[in-house]
Amino acid sequence: MHTAAIVQRAIDYIEEHLDEPLELEQIAEAAAMSVPNLYRMFYAVTGHPIKEYIRKRRTSEAACLLRHTGLPAIEIGFRCGFDTYQTFTKSFKRTTGLTPGLYRRAGLIYSFERIDTNEYESYLEEREVSERYPDVKVIRLDPRIGIGCLHAAEHEEGLEAAAVSRFRALLAASENLPGRMRIFGWNVGPDRESEKPYGYQMAAVCEIESDSERLPAHPDLRPIELPGGLYAVSRTPAGSGAAIVASWNRLLSEWLPRSTFELGEHGYFLEEYQPFGSHIARMKLYLPVKRGQEPATIGIGERPPVTVISFRAEGADCVTQADKASVDWLTRHDFAGDGRLRIFMSCSFPQSESESSFYNVYLSLPENFIPSEEDSFRVTRLEAGLYASLTTKAYGSMTGVLERIYRWLGTSSEYAEDEERFWYVSYMPAGSGKETDRAAADWERSVTVECCVPVISKNT
Repeated sequence: MHTAAIVQRAIDYIEEHLDEPLELEQIAEAAAMSVPNLYRMFYAVTGHPIKEYIRKRRTSEAACLLRHTGLPAIEIGFRCGFDTYQTFTKSFKRTTGLTPGLYRRAGLIYSFERIDTNEYESYLEEREVSERYPDVKVIRLDPRIGIGCLHAAEHEEGLEAAAVSRFRALLAASENLPGRMRIFGWNVGPDRESEKPYGYQMAAVCEIESDSERLPAHPDLRPIELPGGLYAVSRTPAGSGAAIVASWNRLLSEWLPRSTFELGEHGYFLEEYQPFGSHIARMKLYLPVKRGQEPATIGIGERPPVTVISFRAEGADCVTQADKASVDWLTRHDFAGDGRLRIFMSCSFPQSESESSFYNVYLSLPENFIPSEEDSFRVTRLEAGLYASLTTKAYGSMTGVLERIYRWLGTSSEYAEDEERFWYVSYMPAGSGKETDRAAADWERSVTVECCVPVISKNT
């Protein structure tokens, strides 16, 4: 048997008896190895000494109970496998830096989740990226067969919460469910059966693959495959839509362009819901990735002026507002899907909470198009001149791509940023073809962008 599979048997035994006294001899017997080999192999595969793994897992379970229940701390300690209250408080403070009482009142979240050795993936990353994003890990997720349902809605707002609530109710009404299941969700294209414009696919898969044979039958639940492959994974607290969007943007716009990976062509942008009792306590975000090729080079060139119509919004919801205004204008003028129009974007990155953010969508005007009087105030121009440009996939707000260009300018002996003009992104959709649900849902895969930063020559 492979070493990782042997260690996984030890982990499975630990997890099944986490709230009980655990002896190393019992764990070694369950994994069919000696205690010395258990020490050595467990650390080699997981990177954690076995006793530390047990302590961190118990602390993580206790942290979840402290955050989401009103149970006394002493009871939580015993429930999570600590033999005395003194041992619990000492271990909890050693791991989290806070006593159980202080942790309950603090806004911090401590999480150390069960390890699945089948998901481990070896890769090299630059030290700066690893230190800047210590919470982001790249794993290999095995494809799993599960059960799921598609939730469709007329409006995007509240889509995910309604889908999760409905799906959990369907699971609760089903009989003979396996003991431990993982719940995932992802956005899909419009539901062709209901003709509703927004869809969110839910899926439940078994933690133990052999349990998949016991999945229940239900008229509203259908077999579904959770797509496997490489994923960059990050965690976020559940509940706040703005916080979840910010976590996705951090993963896609900041981490990915700086990493040694690029956006993968497999799977969806997965969201795993980690329930605690009757509500969702935490979420994990799964961004499909693949190992990067040679990085694109930054080019310098003159760009002509472009007359555009501008849709600018400010404030916390500026992206949604600007996008909606531009889509409404396209629909009103029957330009939706018109290949003659080009799309551009620019935005701000506030450095403090007191600064207001803005987001600007620009649409190039078709030849011979005359704007109406009410649209005349929107007409502006992307200025001509010298630009440093980098072509990539559409990585959200493009934070990481911009940083790469600005860093290059910082070391360039020939060019410097032109502060009189503003940067922008030019979107270049892929060739037209038959649209699929995945293409509609994963817009980032089908679009290439050119990020343009205005520069001046230092030699003139």
